[in-house]
Amino acid sequence: MKITFNNSPLVLPLHDATLGWLIGWKGIAAGGMAVAVNNKLVVRSKWDTFALHEGDNVVVISAAFGG
Repeated sequence: MKITFNNSPLVLPLHDATLGWLIGWKGIAAGGMAVAVNNKLVVRSKWDTFALHEGDNVVVISAAFGG
């Protein structure tokens, strides 16, 4: 399956991937971040069941600390 991940094309090895699977596959620590799919925020409690589809645009936003 082909998606866009943080503005870069990405080919997933699964055709039935979930957002939670993608976050784990990419090795991203889930703390202090938000994820949007097709410009809509997906709450963390839905990641494991949120199905990705061909052409989806996934953006991971990390919190920045400091002042």
